[in-house]
Amino acid sequence: MRKIAAALAVLLVALVVVVTVRTMRFAPAKSEARRDVTLPEVNDSLLATHLAGAIRFPTISKQDSGPELVPMRALHAYLAQTFPRTYATLGHEVVAPASLLFRWTGADTTLEPIVMMSHMDVVPVEAGSESAWTHPPFSGDIADGFVWGRGTLDDKVGVLSTLEAVEALVARGYRPRRTVYLAFGDDEEVEGKGAGAIVALLKSRGVHPLVAIDEGSAIVRGIIPNISRPAALIGIAEKGHMSVKLTVTSAGGHSSMPPAQTAVGVLAQAIDRLEKHPLPARLDGAVAGMLAELGREMPLSSRVAMANLWLTRPLVIGSMSRSAATNASLRTTTAPTMIQGSPKENVLPIRAQAIVNFRIIPGETPESVVEHVRKVVDDTTVAITLAEPATPPSPVSSTTSAAYRTLARDITVLEPDAIVAPSLVIGATDSRQYAGYARDVYRFLPMQIGPADLERIHGTNERIDVHDYARGVAFMTLLISDLSSQ
Repeated sequence: MRKIAAALAVLLVALVVVVTVRTMRFAPAKSEARRDVTLPEVNDSLLATHLAGAIRFPTISKQDSGPELVPMRALHAYLAQTFPRTYATLGHEVVAPASLLFRWTGADTTLEPIVMMSHMDVVPVEAGSESAWTHPPFSGDIADGFVWGRGTLDDKVGVLSTLEAVEALVARGYRPRRTVYLAFGDDEEVEGKGAGAIVALLKSRGVHPLVAIDEGSAIVRGIIPNISRPAALIGIAEKGHMSVKLTVTSAGGHSSMPPAQTAVGVLAQAIDRLEKHPLPARLDGAVAGMLAELGREMPLSSRVAMANLWLTRPLVIGSMSRSAATNASLRTTTAPTMIQGSPKENVLPIRAQAIVNFRIIPGETPESVVEHVRKVVDDTTVAITLAEPATPPSPVSSTTSAAYRTLARDITVLEPDAIVAPSLVIGATDSRQYAGYARDVYRFLPMQIGPADLERIHGTNERIDVHDYARGVAFMTLLISDLSSQ
């Protein structure tokens, strides 16, 4: 017994030493800050006016009908008027029905081009919520230091900042070494067919992009627990999505003589099983990369855990699973969203149906999710089908490529105090159309996002700070010149 106790003591000491050494080495990394570069000067007021003008076009995409073409084409005319040098210098075309594609030919056409992406459509304003807006959603008002309106955060801000950057570069006589494409979709908020059409067109022309840059992540402040510094998150992957339809059929009849379990009861039981048995958590890929960077900046107790995931992984997963926001980054999420039964309260349904939405984490597939559903539901009376074609998760892009390093370094020019880290985008963007096509895809907009801003995206009182937007335009100018000169 003494030998066993001694051996255990030695193991414990060794464990403490390993944990301590790993934690001490898990210090904040030195950033590749570009201290020899400053952001170009911009005119805050003029930039705000241009963005405000674009916000006034209600380019709404609706789930059942796609983008509103009349305001979309009016926006096209506004962009041509606002950015005359860009339209005069770059090749440009409309990709049916209303997406825009620009080509800025580089000095060396043998080099793989870059693609700067955004989308021109916006989500509708929820009926009845208009009066809750401080400024009307399509007013484009400039007030209290903000530009107000739908699209200021998602994603006319990306369209306008990209065009402003190109306009400024053209004005100063810059010519890219590497060809630059600007790709602006017309229906990202619904199906992304516009971006898909652009990709199909580029493929037909033999274009093979080095990198595509889209929206998806930003500079967040006060959102990540235990992190006081701003965190600039670069999305190196995004989750896929699919919706599964569960259908139960029965004989129906009058509700006064119900069977022991109705079609609705069977369906409810299936949904309950799915919610109680989520898909397993995965702490790898983009999320592990994010924790490897952010964890270095956390208080000691958290830093110990992040530095020793080989030992603490189950504890970290358990802690992250308790929050809806962090849980979504760990696993394929299960979300019952729609249910339908009888058309009348006293009629037993002949058919009961439910839609369950899944956001698929990299490392899993639509097929593995369907298999999980079948296994968990475990009821042959419940028919399981896809409600729509599934979109698999994206590949994970490199964090060591020249494009990633350039993006990270330029972020430190914009925000010297930022922690730059890779991340997983849990929503869907147009960049999914470039998966497996562009060598790498990165999702980042130079926006400052705080806790109050999260509910403004797709919500009420969407707005952007005038000065922050202007700095974002300066950043885009620097980034496009840096990426296209390599």
